Amino acid sequence: MKHVRRFLAAFLAAVMVATVSSMMAFATKTYPGVETATELGAKAYFCFGDSIATGYLTEQSDVPVRDVAIGQTLRDGETTYGAYPTMIADALGLDTSSNPFGVYGNGNTTNNKDAWSWNQGTYQFYNYARDGLTSHDVRRMLDPSYYNQMTEEEKDISDNITIDGDFTKRGMGGFKLMQQHVRQDLAQADIITIWFGSNDLLFYVLQTTLTIVNDQSLTAAVNSALGMFGIGGAFDALINTAALIGKMPLVLANLTIQSTKANANFAENWDAILKIVNEVKKPTAKIYVGDIYNSNAGLKFTSTDQFRIGQLLGFSSMQINNVIRNTSAYRNTYTVVNTSGVEQYLPDWEPIDHWQQALNEGYFYTMFMVTAHPRLNGQIYLANEFVKAMKANA
Repeated sequence: MKHVRRFLAAFLAAVMVATVSSMMAFATKTYPGVETATELGAKAYFCFGDSIATGYLTEQSDVPVRDVAIGQTLRDGETTYGAYPTMIADALGLDTSSNPFGVYGNGNTTNNKDAWSWNQGTYQFYNYARDGLTSHDVRRMLDPSYYNQMTEEEKDISDNITIDGDFTKRGMGGFKLMQQHVRQDLAQADIITIWFGSNDLLFYVLQTTLTIVNDQSLTAAVNSALGMFGIGGAFDALINTAALIGKMPLVLANLTIQSTKANANFAENWDAILKIVNEVKKPTAKIYVGDIYNSNAGLKFTSTDQFRIGQLLGFSSMQINNVIRNTSAYRNTYTVVNTSGVEQYLPDWEPIDHWQQALNEGYFYTMFMVTAHPRLNGQIYLANEFVKAMKANA
């Protein structure tokens, strides 16, 4: 009997230890909805990404679409709650506050003592995600000499919209600091995620279309909206003003032509970027790349339609995805993570027959931005897709 009591005591003690240990492991996880990947043993994680990766608007995940405040919630690489890269770093068991760009708080990095100092030498989470990121900017960051190869129009767009606008609050000085440190930071990482491309189909297509159409009233309306409301407001102004001045067919034709050119530029930049990443990274570091999802997937003609016309509108991303998935010269150096599943978590567009009302009431640009960016449940989904790919490739 004494032996039985000892056995039971030992068994209960083991159960208690296991239970406490599992509770402790759970308690250290900021995002219980994201799979753990600590077994991968990663010591550092590096991220390239655009506004999806910065967690744009996720803090308003519970706000109805019409009421979302889309004014710049600009991130400067700070660790941000609700952004999938932060979730990935957490899943890997890394210290998400160990980031050269600091931790997001009170709208900026001024309360982060060492932000942008690189005083610690090495970090665990290198967050190079920025709102408005395009392939031109990543290539320019990794290879400053690329600026000399860019057209004057591309330079102007990169300087005045991306760098001085959405990209970093620190302007060109901040961008030059990123150029100075990016290769060294990249070389520290065991895990690298790369996901951008959508803005190549927005900023550059918008600006080149304006240049070709060459109508002062159209340009003034778009640039004014861009400064006040961002890229969504700019496209709102482009379509609305083109209709008013009778240039809608010309604008739509040029948007199509410039989209094709933007895809060609992306293909060239993508290979140049992957070439550098593979030269700089550790031989053992693994690269995971997201493809482009269709943010129009939920679009319908009318609220009673069962058929969603938006499901047919993924053509704008198909060429970019073909580069990422198939034609890149560096395709065998990275794992592609399919992100289309996040479309189910995107807020739906208003039906097309409601657009005039949306324009009249001033929330069309809000709808444009909100439907393109995953809310918190979508960010959790994306983090899990990346983590699953990492574990499958271990």
